[in-house]
Amino acid sequence: MVMGATKVLLTAEQFDNYPFEEDKRYELDEGELIETTRPAYKHNRIVHNLEVDLGIYFRKTRSGEVLNSENLFALSPETRRAPDLAVILGDHRAELQDAKVIHIIPNIAVEVLSPNETTPSVHRKLHQYFAAGIKEVWLVYPETREVELWTSPRLPEIEFAGNTTLVSALLPGFEIPLETLFS
Repeated sequence: MVMGATKVLLTAEQFDNYPFEEDKRYELDEGELIETTRPAYKHNRIVHNLEVDLGIYFRKTRSGEVLNSENLFALSPETRRAPDLAVILGDHRAELQDAKVIHIIPNIAVEVLSPNETTPSVHRKLHQYFAAGIKEVWLVYPETREVELWTSPRLPEIEFAGNTTLVSALLPGFEIPLETLFS
């Protein structure tokens, strides 16, 4: 959602120091300030289910961590995005300690799609994520209870639906049944 009817253009430095209203969420889309809406319960429940399972996985494997949408990533000099969940492999806690904007590119970005998100806006994010170096994007569709795993912005590599289990080559041994994800 664009702020008002007028585009607000900012540099990354202006965005990083902008006096945002605390109860709102913002991203920088190639220099354009975007106000994003707060998600509904169903969306948050799916994010929570996935975050819990990823958290347990990383507690066991100590191979990385999962970060929620309160974390903003610098995808390019003029783009800041906050995916619903982001997976960073390896131990980067020292680098992340005081970061307000994270300059480490996640390995995986997860977007739980809202009914009001348009195909062009989703494809724009996909292009930005892959241009930045993200290896996988998981698009989660609450309404159809499906997940697409993308490894490039062209076509999804794997589609998970029905009674299948979400897995990723980047996370050996991780799995979450879609029934659990959407419960």
